[in-house]
Amino acid sequence: MIHLSVRSSYSLLNGLMSIDDIVGLAKENNMSAVALTDHHVLFGALNFQKACEKQGIKPIFGLEVTIDVEDGHYTSLLLAKNNAGYQGLMHLAYQLSVRKSITLEDILVYNRNLIFIAYSEDGPFESDLLKDNLEAVAENIRSLKERFPSFYVGISHQESSFFHTSNAKLDELARFNDVETVAVPKVYYREQGDEEAFRVVQAIDRGTYLEDKTLVSAPNRFFYTPEAMANMYHERQLKLTEDIAAMCSVDVFAITTRLPHFITNQDVDNATYLSKLSEFGLKKRLGDALSDGYTKRLNYELSVINNMNFTDYFLIVYDIIRYAKKESIYVGPGRGSAAGSLVAYSLGITEIDPIAYDLIFERFLNPERISMPDIDIDFPDDKRHLVIEYVKHKYGDDHVANIVTFGTLRARQAFRDVGRVLQIPIRSVDTGAKLISASYLSENYENVPKFRTFINAEKSHQRCYQLALKVEGLMRHASVHAAGVVLSSTSLQDVVPILKMDEETQVTQYDMVHLEEIGLVKIDFLGLRNLTIIDNISKQINQTKPFNIMKIPLDDTKTFELLSQAETVGVFQLESDGMKALLRKLKPNRFMDIVDTIALYRPGPMENIPMYLSLREHPEQVTYLHPKLKEITESTHGILVYQEQIMQVAQIMAGFTLGKADILRKAMGKKNAKELDSLRDDFIAGCINNGHSEKLAVELFDLVQKFANYGFNKSHSVAYGLIAYQLAYLKANYSHMFYTYLLTSVLGSDVKTRQYIDECRRRNVLLMSPNLELSQAIYTLEGVKIRLPFTLIKGITTATSTMIVSEREKNGSYVSFNDAISRLNLIGIKKAQFESLIKGGAFDYFGYNRLAMLASLEEAIRYANIIKVDRGDEKYLNYGLISEPLFTEVTDNQRTSLNFEKEMLGFYFTEHPVVALKQKHDTDSIVNVVPRDKYYRVIAMVETVKNHRAKNGKMMAFLGISDDTGTMDAVVFPDLYDKVKDILSVGSLVLIKGNIRDKESIIVQDIVKFENN
Repeated sequence: MIHLSVRSSYSLLNGLMSIDDIVGLAKENNMSAVALTDHHVLFGALNFQKACEKQGIKPIFGLEVTIDVEDGHYTSLLLAKNNAGYQGLMHLAYQLSVRKSITLEDILVYNRNLIFIAYSEDGPFESDLLKDNLEAVAENIRSLKERFPSFYVGISHQESSFFHTSNAKLDELARFNDVETVAVPKVYYREQGDEEAFRVVQAIDRGTYLEDKTLVSAPNRFFYTPEAMANMYHERQLKLTEDIAAMCSVDVFAITTRLPHFITNQDVDNATYLSKLSEFGLKKRLGDALSDGYTKRLNYELSVINNMNFTDYFLIVYDIIRYAKKESIYVGPGRGSAAGSLVAYSLGITEIDPIAYDLIFERFLNPERISMPDIDIDFPDDKRHLVIEYVKHKYGDDHVANIVTFGTLRARQAFRDVGRVLQIPIRSVDTGAKLISASYLSENYENVPKFRTFINAEKSHQRCYQLALKVEGLMRHASVHAAGVVLSSTSLQDVVPILKMDEETQVTQYDMVHLEEIGLVKIDFLGLRNLTIIDNISKQINQTKPFNIMKIPLDDTKTFELLSQAETVGVFQLESDGMKALLRKLKPNRFMDIVDTIALYRPGPMENIPMYLSLREHPEQVTYLHPKLKEITESTHGILVYQEQIMQVAQIMAGFTLGKADILRKAMGKKNAKELDSLRDDFIAGCINNGHSEKLAVELFDLVQKFANYGFNKSHSVAYGLIAYQLAYLKANYSHMFYTYLLTSVLGSDVKTRQYIDECRRRNVLLMSPNLELSQAIYTLEGVKIRLPFTLIKGITTATSTMIVSEREKNGSYVSFNDAISRLNLIGIKKAQFESLIKGGAFDYFGYNRLAMLASLEEAIRYANIIKVDRGDEKYLNYGLISEPLFTEVTDNQRTSLNFEKEMLGFYFTEHPVVALKQKHDTDSIVNVVPRDKYYRVIAMVETVKNHRAKNGKMMAFLGISDDTGTMDAVVFPDLYDKVKDILSVGSLVLIKGNIRDKESIIVQDIVKFENN
């Protein structure tokens, strides 16, 4: 017998089994085939076929569908007989993603290639069976039989005495009407004890609790053994499962496509066109500097591209880049291994000269191993959608799609979700979740004693843990891959199931892992806010003088001074504390220093940083295993830093082609033992053949293998190093513009905004408060001062900001408090938004204090409503209807106004509350507190308090503190905690005495609270 109705975890939160679970159980039970029939989706099809092939199991592809009828809807099962039938399932899956249900007429389009199995339970007959309306059941059977040539009645839920009786009636009626019944127990989970876990994931999906009566009760939906099935079903019903399986023969990997053919307006083939474009582009870039070396490299790359049939791919990407540049959409200088291609550089796809930076084409496209090219393109994050719209317009909506990705229930999330579903107190669940540090719950239980103690302390914790183990790793939701887009020469719905996410977005139901195998090439369109910053600054500079960011000098003194001082807050790739510490030690003075830094500052390569710094400072100490290694590693001070260097060692020392060297690099990265053994023999033999000793050959291979685990892609490092340098250059030379657009890029992020505001103050960049008359929706530059935007104020959206600005531009300045309230009220600004604007300082323009304006607001709005004239298609103000209300005078309170700013802006703007206290006491500012052997006295406000139980069981606290110069962390250890715990409250103004060690936290030795603050 064969299981024909099986849901996997791809039926998101409506199935518990992985693909491997399903195929493994089929193998374990000696089943020759098994079906995958997820509810409405085909997410798992490619993985399913791969898993079946590995185990020698025949895959059957199906879809559980919801069918609309006059009096409601029901579910049924569709199985694909052949590839055409599977394509029909793909079309139906798309319709289900759009409409959530389909009709029988939708299915009829594909009925010759599909098997239609009507469920006994939740199917078209259940309602009439419950009413014992057998004639209606018989009529329905006959109707479906006439319409669908391969129609069967599926018998499920046989283990229930009630369904056993109704199933017997259904079996008799079906057979009387010459329709066979087949055994189709619905399988949702692995074992009989998994029913509760199945209810739990439903509750997670719906955001409800386990006791919710509306959750589907699904007892006995586990994977039955053949013996159990034999006890529930007639032999003929079991035999029919095998007959149906024999009718099905689908190979989803045989349903393929290719890239669209690029159409040119030239009278030459595409290969010739690509060559001409590349030659012209290279001459344009290099001019008189074009040498034979460049020409030879270009011709070689073109021959590889053409021989591997990737001409259309390059022309498509070239066309996309050309469109972007034509529309003044900034394009990043490069990303990934594509920066190693001279063709890409010649076409303007990248801005990196691969020969100048010693980059290797085979790292990008290897002629000795067929794989798709992968060109990733960076755009400003506010323009990326325009490029994708162009691609859709050019090739057709049905030929372009994003790629699906899945969010999963990881250990901590699984524990939290299950705890909520079981209604365990939030505080208790939170305590347990915070003890989860390992990747897997079981690993955490074994290795974290505190977590194990917590779980064993209460039965509810044990239950939560056991259920979380069952749901851990399940896919929680489908979303859109951040960058990936695929193009197809044929309609995508004929090649891959498509999921409609919203009106604008559709994604492939297959994830990116196997798309290449069916001919879909992924192009990554990435949106980077850093490019938005570069683009905006470049455009503003160009308003006063010609400026091209790609032509800035790469040896700018001010830029390297900034980098050496680690003033890199806001600089792409270089703003973490660890990176800044490295820059202070390195003191870069050439562009490649930045490139090396990006490659080295990662887990693994970090261990080489001390050696790199030492050898950089003392080049006389650099040694080489062989003189030929000098030309490869001299630029990195004798250390292998890049993957390209590993390839060069294999080429120069062992005589490998660069293609074979790339195969070696990949094998080392994947730790493929069998392939590595063969390549090791080739490497050693090649070295010996080149006149080197076997001892040296072995040493070289071991050296290469060690560094292969850490080596970074040099092409990528150069490209991203260039973006980092460009931002550092702009910060050093156009600092006010830099901060203006840096702040705009993080609107909506309180943490980043606060960080960059603190940076502005530390660097003496002048900021001005929101102003009803001058602010915009984004930060703006007024001379050398930066104006805060309306959108920084809590509750003020971009749409609201646009309304305020549009009204101001259309009808002139807001001349008074009442004028502003009346005009903005007319266009729909609400009372809560007025309050936010007043508290945030936008109304200070009128010269009144904020308390007085808040007190006067109610009357001002009442006045605005009285003078508002609404004639349907025309709205205006009639100031002559009534005199303006009197303004309510209220005495100002500076601390209250400052608290308003903190509430609305997320920080104190006019003045931090500690300023007055600092003027009375000789203390240090946070900005000057750095790790060194010194005792500090800091007056600060307590922003956050996190109480924590130390390993010895005693309490301690982690504080977030701030003053007018910035923020930092402070630690109160147990020895002090009991003495001061009562004053550790958010909003307190305190004097902290302590020192700071290696980390960025001040160790509190004493803390005193200022009263009456």
